[in-house]
Amino acid sequence: MGDSEKQRNGGGSNTQPMLRLASAGFELASFPLILGAIGYYWLDPWMGNETPYIAIAGVLVGFCLGFYRLILMVNQLPS
Repeated sequence: MGDSEKQRNGGGSNTQPMLRLASAGFELASFPLILGAIGYYWLDPWMGNETPYIAIAGVLVGFCLGFYRLILMVNQLPS
């Protein structure tokens, strides 16, 4: 494999772990947004809450899920 092919493919064998970490970062950001939006736009009005308690709980649960997935992915990376 030539140098130009390594540059095109992202530098070699380090791209797979980096893609996994990038997807973990996306999950870390998306879980709180999705759960918070569900709570804010659907559950809080349905329950008649003026203060978005369920949206806040959704964001917190989303961060916990995101960090859990991040820890799982980091533990699966090769040393």
